[in-house]
Amino acid sequence: MESVKEKFTIKITENGLVIIAADECGEKHLHFSAGEALMLLDILKNEEAVLKQTSEKNSPMPMKITFA
Repeated sequence: MESVKEKFTIKITENGLVIIAADECGEKHLHFSAGEALMLLDILKNEEAVLKQTSEKNSPMPMKITFA
């Protein structure tokens, strides 16, 4: 069985948002100002249905993620 590996970390900072992703080449950081982070959030909310459908279609096992 394959072990679970953390692919990225999201941090909220006083300047906005930082997404840290690690791969075999090292860490990569994406920095967003608060305004940019809110624009990203809006885009993701608008694309939520498509992302869920794509995730369900491509997932090898059933998965359901619910945010309240």
